Amino acid sequence: MAVLRKNAGYNVLLSLTQFAFPLITFPYASRILGPKALGAVSLADNFTVYFLIFSGLGIPLYGLREVAKVKHNRQLLGQTFSSLLFIHLVTAIVAIILFFLLTISIDKLYSNLMLYQIGMAIVLGNVFIAEWFFQGLEEFKYITIRTVIIRSCTVLLLFIFVKGPEDSSIYYGLNLIAMLASAAFNMYYIRKKIHISFKNLTIRKHLMPLFLLLASALVTTIYLVFDTVILSFLTNDTTVGYYAASMRVAKISLSVLGAVSLVLLPRLTFLFNQEANAAAASLLNKSLRFVCFLSVPIAIGIFCLANEIISVFAGQAYLPGVNSLRVLSFLVVVIGLAQVFSNQILLPLMQEKKILYASIVGVIISLSLNFLLIPELLQLGAAVSSLFAEFSVTLVLYVYVRKHFSVVLPVRVFMKSVLASLTFFLIRYLILQITIIPILVLTFTVGLSAIVYLLVQLFIWRNKDVIEVLSGYPGLRFLIK
Repeated sequence: MAVLRKNAGYNVLLSLTQFAFPLITFPYASRILGPKALGAVSLADNFTVYFLIFSGLGIPLYGLREVAKVKHNRQLLGQTFSSLLFIHLVTAIVAIILFFLLTISIDKLYSNLMLYQIGMAIVLGNVFIAEWFFQGLEEFKYITIRTVIIRSCTVLLLFIFVKGPEDSSIYYGLNLIAMLASAAFNMYYIRKKIHISFKNLTIRKHLMPLFLLLASALVTTIYLVFDTVILSFLTNDTTVGYYAASMRVAKISLSVLGAVSLVLLPRLTFLFNQEANAAAASLLNKSLRFVCFLSVPIAIGIFCLANEIISVFAGQAYLPGVNSLRVLSFLVVVIGLAQVFSNQILLPLMQEKKILYASIVGVIISLSLNFLLIPELLQLGAAVSSLFAEFSVTLVLYVYVRKHFSVVLPVRVFMKSVLASLTFFLIRYLILQITIIPILVLTFTVGLSAIVYLLVQLFIWRNKDVIEVLSGYPGLRFLIK
């Protein structure tokens, strides 16, 4: 458990940098680029994500699981990694060819050819990052240190080279630079750990589960990415910019929850393989309580402070995206639960088909609602569609999980978190009586709300998970006496 706590700490730290760096870079970039240029970059990035998922074949999750299975056998580890790397390289080349043909065939994309060329390079570079290898080995310390250093350098380059809307390609190109640097470091260290060889590959055994995960990922991408694509073709780049700003905030908040999910996947895979169901159930129930404890205040906090968040994070020009952010704020709760059901239960149990079926339900609801709501509600319609699609996926996943494994939904923890989080609205109201400057309202409300929330959980609700965490730090034990 100590190793898990340490790995979770590193991955949460990594996720906090994913949260913190955009808070530094996005306010600058959104103001410098403006809604139109930001919308163009967002559209290119969404197309790139689609081809990243296609070329990845589900390897980021599948590879993590397979590495966790054979991490104590150097020969099998090398063979598994080499096979998955070869598969990823082949699919990436196919994806780049398709990406290029699509770009030159559609005038709206071809008008920003440089952005899409950068996207193609990102698809190729992503093959050699192979982050799943280190995650499967539970080497989260290395991942965290490397990522923080590279991101810090990228932030510096942003402020030096991005000076106006005409620098949108440079802004997007910084993602490619960060990816190539990560890939270079990772491949250097991987070669020290294993022998990479394209002889005696075991490709066939990986294809069926990979295709199932790919199908699930592609279907999921339709409702994760195509809301922006549909919004772009039915409206304009400025509207996409409003939506991109609100979605960016919502997605950043998911990073902390995703961090714990990745840490638990290799450990749960091992426990399920050993048929240690009692230990797995204990870990999963704790994970569900953590999701409720953390996601509820994040969701309510974003809803409460949506106006200030948009003003500070993106700028006054993006205020039309406030209501869409309020809708999207609840994604953190819904997707947080979905990650537990899919990544921590169904995936370790080899139930990839169930994840695919849930994704199909999500895409049907998403496409239907997007075409129905976007023409009238614009970015708000896209936000409502995203929320309902994710909720339907989570519900279907939960139904499947109940058939394979017994989990207890922490309803009491959820309700207590909601009640504790409602104090945020009172705190914001009181701060507004003192100042209306967005950055000050945001800073003081977040700080005071976090303190009040933790105090309520600790002294009123006596949350056993908070007490357990604090007991692990000698300097904080006085709080639980």
